[in-house]
Amino acid sequence: MSPKRAKRANELPFIPLGPFQWRIPGIHYRVEYVEFFQGLILGATALSSIPYLTDNLGLPYELAWSCVIIEVFMYMLHGWLGDPVVPGWITPTLPFTLAYLNGFEKGPDRIQAMIALQLLVAFVFIFMGITKLADKFVNGVPNSIKGGILIAAPITVLQGQLSDGSQLMTAPVATLAGTLLLAFLSFSPFCEKNRSKYKILDIMAKYGNLFPYLIAMVAGVALGELSKPVLELGTVIRIPDFSNIFHTVSIFAVGFPPLSKFISAIPLALICYVLAFGDFVTSKTLVEEAQESRSDEYIDFNSSRSNLISGLRNLILAIFAPFPPLAGPLWVGMTVSVAMRYKEGKKAMKSLIGGMSSFRMATFISVILVPIVSFMKPIMGVGSAITLLFQAYVCARIGMEYCQSNTDKSIAGVMAAVLAFKGSGWALLVGFVMNLLLSNMDFQKKKLGALTTEELDQVEAKRNEEVQRLLTQKKQG
Repeated sequence: MSPKRAKRANELPFIPLGPFQWRIPGIHYRVEYVEFFQGLILGATALSSIPYLTDNLGLPYELAWSCVIIEVFMYMLHGWLGDPVVPGWITPTLPFTLAYLNGFEKGPDRIQAMIALQLLVAFVFIFMGITKLADKFVNGVPNSIKGGILIAAPITVLQGQLSDGSQLMTAPVATLAGTLLLAFLSFSPFCEKNRSKYKILDIMAKYGNLFPYLIAMVAGVALGELSKPVLELGTVIRIPDFSNIFHTVSIFAVGFPPLSKFISAIPLALICYVLAFGDFVTSKTLVEEAQESRSDEYIDFNSSRSNLISGLRNLILAIFAPFPPLAGPLWVGMTVSVAMRYKEGKKAMKSLIGGMSSFRMATFISVILVPIVSFMKPIMGVGSAITLLFQAYVCARIGMEYCQSNTDKSIAGVMAAVLAFKGSGWALLVGFVMNLLLSNMDFQKKKLGALTTEELDQVEAKRNEEVQRLLTQKKQG
């Protein structure tokens, strides 16, 4: 098929491919070298997912590295198929996914459980992308339940990090130094106000997780908590061990999960989508803001297309290389960073999708370069702990925003505890029952002096604005 230009003025040419817009780098858009360079550096942060595969699925390090290479390759599908974002993990679900996996014996049984969960998540994404029911589904979930899901994250994370043998216990200074620096760069009023004044502060904030990881490595090595990094200069490029993946971790090796595993994973799969849905809203907001600043390019963000691509990534990974962080539609920090430079004009960045795609192409190159991976190896375990602890803080902060009334706060608190200690199925049951009895029945609304429908809509709009502000503020720059 030959390249075609859509009817909309100033839209990049593409090859129609069903609901997708297939664009080839270097032909339909240029490679943006600033974003490409950032991807080479920040690609190393993707390596922090390796411990989730080694510690939780029981994979050898080399095999886990091969699986991560496949996962990072999948990122590029978004730019290639017309989704103008920097994709990432469904990070808020990590604590729940790890807790869910701990209920199964490490090895093939646990890998099967991960496959079942990721297949269900893929199905939900694809179903929502085809039917376009995402808005109705997520809006139908009460705010108290959304808040309870998010507030459970810090409980689950700290429960794991305070146990014997965790990264926080074995490398406390390195873990806390990296976590606190990341929180400071992301949410500190001082950092936000003084980034324009102090160049080093601005650079550190722009590069997201990189400097917290490096500070953690320096502190850990200096205090003996971490081993010294070793730079391997022999082999330059790592080729994934496809044969070992196929015969060890793929669905063809461990077998198709039984029905019982799918049933146990249903509540968590729904929770995963509720948490991921916020990324679609954030993506649309960021793309619209970028579009308002430029009239020379039409940017087509389609949430259904983004759902389909995210579902496709999860489906492929579930079959060949199940991935505990799951495949999410957005990395907020880098999407904000690329969008900010796009707003500077055509000389800074010719096309938004070119900038997003260039970053993810370089990320893939980064994780197959042996010298970079070998240098970052000592920090991988601590890096995963930093990610979890920071995400716990963010989830608690946003979860509180969902709860406007005292009743919602009470329901969310009880549900969070149940979710952390008894799992997602019981938590959803408790949350919906309490919400039905205490929030949604007419006689209870009158008794509690509930707000009018118009007032509730105003509160919801205010909450959404605040959530978007927090997400945008995260790694702003």
